[in-house]
Amino acid sequence: MSHINPMTLLVSAVCFMAFTAPFIYQALKNKKSLMLQQGTFTEFAASNNVKPTQHEHWRNHYHLGVDTEAKKVIYHRFGSYPEQSVIDLNDIKSVSLQEKNRVVVVGKEKRFIIDYLALQFHFKDPSHSPKTIETYDGKLYSDMAGERGLTERWKQKIEKLLMA
Repeated sequence: MSHINPMTLLVSAVCFMAFTAPFIYQALKNKKSLMLQQGTFTEFAASNNVKPTQHEHWRNHYHLGVDTEAKKVIYHRFGSYPEQSVIDLNDIKSVSLQEKNRVVVVGKEKRFIIDYLALQFHFKDPSHSPKTIETYDGKLYSDMAGERGLTERWKQKIEKLLMA
Protein backbone atom coordinates (compact mmCIF):
# COMPACT_ATOMS: atom_id res chain seq x y z
CA MET A 1 0.00 0.00 0.00
CA SER A 2 1.44 3.39 -0.98
CA HIS A 3 1.44 6.40 1.27
CA ILE A 4 1.25 10.02 -0.02
CA ASN A 5 2.91 12.73 1.98
CA PRO A 6 0.40 15.59 2.67
CA MET A 7 3.05 18.22 1.87
CA THR A 8 3.74 16.62 -1.53
CA LEU A 9 0.02 16.54 -2.23
CA LEU A 10 -0.32 20.22 -1.30
CA VAL A 11 2.64 21.29 -3.47
CA SER A 12 1.28 19.24 -6.39
CA ALA A 13 -2.16 20.85 -6.05
CA VAL A 14 -0.68 24.37 -5.97
CA CYS A 15 1.49 23.63 -9.03
CA PHE A 16 -1.51 22.20 -10.88
CA MET A 17 -3.62 25.28 -10.08
CA ALA A 18 -0.79 27.61 -11.12
CA PHE A 19 -0.46 25.73 -14.42
CA THR A 20 -4.19 25.67 -15.24
CA ALA A 21 -5.13 29.19 -14.07
CA PRO A 22 -3.98 31.00 -17.27
CA PHE A 23 -5.93 28.55 -19.45
CA ILE A 24 -9.07 28.96 -17.37
CA TYR A 25 -8.68 32.74 -17.40
CA GLN A 26 -8.26 32.81 -21.20
CA ALA A 27 -11.27 30.54 -21.71
CA LEU A 28 -13.46 32.78 -19.54
CA LYS A 29 -12.15 35.89 -21.30
CA ASN A 30 -12.93 34.39 -24.74
CA LYS A 31 -16.40 33.33 -23.62
CA LYS A 32 -17.14 36.84 -22.32
CA SER A 33 -15.87 38.40 -25.57
CA LEU A 34 -17.95 35.99 -27.67
CA MET A 35 -21.09 36.76 -25.67
CA LEU A 36 -20.47 40.51 -26.02
CA GLN A 37 -19.96 40.18 -29.80
CA GLN A 38 -23.05 37.97 -30.13
CA GLY A 39 -25.08 40.54 -28.20
CA THR A 40 -23.80 43.39 -30.37
CA PHE A 41 -24.63 41.44 -33.54
CA THR A 42 -28.12 40.59 -32.29
CA GLU A 43 -28.75 44.19 -31.23
CA PHE A 44 -27.60 45.52 -34.62
CA ALA A 45 -29.81 42.99 -36.42
CA ALA A 46 -32.84 43.91 -34.32
CA SER A 47 -32.28 47.64 -34.86
CA ASN A 48 -32.37 47.03 -38.63
CA ASN A 49 -35.38 44.66 -38.54
CA VAL A 50 -33.25 41.71 -39.66
CA LYS A 51 -33.81 38.25 -38.20
CA PRO A 52 -30.86 36.10 -39.29
CA THR A 53 -32.02 32.57 -40.03
CA GLN A 54 -28.45 31.49 -40.81
CA HIS A 55 -25.34 33.07 -39.34
CA GLU A 56 -21.71 32.28 -38.71
CA HIS A 57 -19.05 33.72 -36.43
CA TRP A 58 -15.34 33.07 -36.97
CA ARG A 59 -11.96 34.15 -35.63
CA ASN A 60 -13.62 36.27 -32.91
CA HIS A 61 -13.54 38.97 -35.56
CA TYR A 62 -16.27 38.40 -38.16
CA HIS A 63 -19.98 37.66 -37.98
CA LEU A 64 -22.12 37.13 -41.08
CA GLY A 65 -25.79 36.28 -41.28
CA VAL A 66 -28.67 36.20 -43.70
CA ASP A 67 -32.40 36.73 -43.24
CA THR A 68 -33.86 34.42 -45.89
CA GLU A 69 -37.39 35.86 -45.61
CA ALA A 70 -36.45 39.54 -45.84
CA LYS A 71 -33.58 38.69 -48.24
CA LYS A 72 -31.03 40.72 -46.30
CA VAL A 73 -27.41 40.04 -45.44
CA ILE A 74 -26.08 41.33 -42.14
CA TYR A 75 -22.35 41.66 -41.51
CA HIS A 76 -20.38 42.71 -38.48
CA ARG A 77 -16.59 42.97 -38.26
CA PHE A 78 -15.11 43.54 -34.83
CA GLY A 79 -11.62 44.69 -33.89
CA SER A 80 -9.62 47.86 -34.50
CA TYR A 81 -11.65 48.87 -37.56
CA PRO A 82 -15.20 47.65 -36.88
CA GLU A 83 -17.81 47.63 -39.60
CA GLN A 84 -21.53 46.94 -39.58
CA SER A 85 -23.53 46.48 -42.77
CA VAL A 86 -26.95 45.42 -43.89
CA ILE A 87 -27.32 44.60 -47.56
CA ASP A 88 -30.75 44.26 -49.14
CA LEU A 89 -30.48 41.46 -51.70
CA ASN A 90 -33.43 42.90 -53.64
CA ASP A 91 -31.02 45.63 -54.82
CA ILE A 92 -28.23 43.18 -55.73
CA LYS A 93 -27.59 41.83 -59.23
CA SER A 94 -24.78 39.39 -58.34
CA VAL A 95 -22.22 38.44 -55.74
CA SER A 96 -18.61 37.49 -56.42
CA LEU A 97 -15.56 36.34 -54.54
CA GLN A 98 -12.81 38.91 -54.30
CA GLU A 99 -9.35 37.52 -53.69
CA LYS A 100 -5.92 39.09 -53.50
CA ASN A 101 -2.98 36.75 -53.56
CA ARG A 102 0.71 36.65 -54.32
CA VAL A 103 3.21 34.06 -55.43
CA VAL A 104 6.18 33.25 -53.22
CA VAL A 105 9.02 31.22 -54.71
CA VAL A 106 10.89 28.99 -52.27
CA GLY A 107 13.68 27.19 -54.08
CA LYS A 108 11.99 25.51 -57.05
CA GLU A 109 8.57 25.54 -55.43
CA LYS A 110 5.91 28.19 -56.02
CA ARG A 111 3.43 28.94 -53.25
CA PHE A 112 0.27 30.97 -53.60
CA ILE A 113 -0.39 33.07 -50.52
CA ILE A 114 -3.87 34.55 -50.08
CA ASP A 115 -3.67 38.03 -48.56
CA TYR A 116 -7.34 39.00 -48.67
CA LEU A 117 -10.75 37.42 -49.19
CA ALA A 118 -14.11 39.13 -49.43
CA LEU A 119 -17.60 38.89 -50.83
CA GLN A 120 -18.37 41.64 -53.30
CA PHE A 121 -21.97 42.64 -53.98
CA HIS A 122 -22.78 44.18 -57.36
CA PHE A 123 -25.88 46.36 -57.40
CA LYS A 124 -28.57 46.45 -60.08
CA ASP A 125 -28.09 50.20 -60.28
CA PRO A 126 -24.83 50.65 -62.24
CA SER A 127 -24.16 54.04 -60.63
CA HIS A 128 -23.90 52.36 -57.21
CA SER A 129 -20.37 51.10 -56.55
CA PRO A 130 -19.98 47.48 -55.37
CA LYS A 131 -20.13 46.73 -51.64
CA THR A 132 -17.34 44.55 -50.26
CA ILE A 133 -17.42 42.62 -47.01
CA GLU A 134 -14.14 41.17 -45.80
CA THR A 135 -13.91 37.53 -44.70
CA TYR A 136 -10.11 37.24 -44.29
CA ASP A 137 -7.24 39.70 -43.98
CA GLY A 138 -3.70 38.35 -44.16
CA LYS A 139 -2.42 41.40 -42.26
CA LEU A 140 -4.36 40.26 -39.18
CA TYR A 141 -3.74 36.51 -39.38
CA SER A 142 -0.67 34.55 -40.38
CA ASP A 143 -2.62 31.56 -41.69
CA MET A 144 -6.04 30.66 -43.00
CA ALA A 145 -8.49 28.61 -40.97
CA GLY A 146 -10.96 27.59 -43.66
CA GLU A 147 -11.93 31.09 -44.77
CA ARG A 148 -11.71 30.18 -48.45
CA GLY A 149 -14.34 27.45 -48.09
CA LEU A 150 -16.42 29.60 -45.76
CA THR A 151 -16.45 32.48 -48.24
CA GLU A 152 -17.39 30.20 -51.15
CA ARG A 153 -20.14 28.59 -49.08
CA TRP A 154 -21.65 32.00 -48.21
CA LYS A 155 -21.37 33.09 -51.84
CA GLN A 156 -23.40 30.03 -52.87
CA LYS A 157 -26.03 30.66 -50.17
CA ILE A 158 -26.43 34.26 -51.28
CA GLU A 159 -26.58 33.29 -54.97
CA LYS A 160 -29.43 30.87 -54.18
CA LEU A 161 -31.31 33.71 -52.49
CA LEU A 162 -30.70 35.97 -55.49
CA MET A 163 -32.17 33.33 -57.82
CA ALA A 164 -35.29 32.85 -55.65
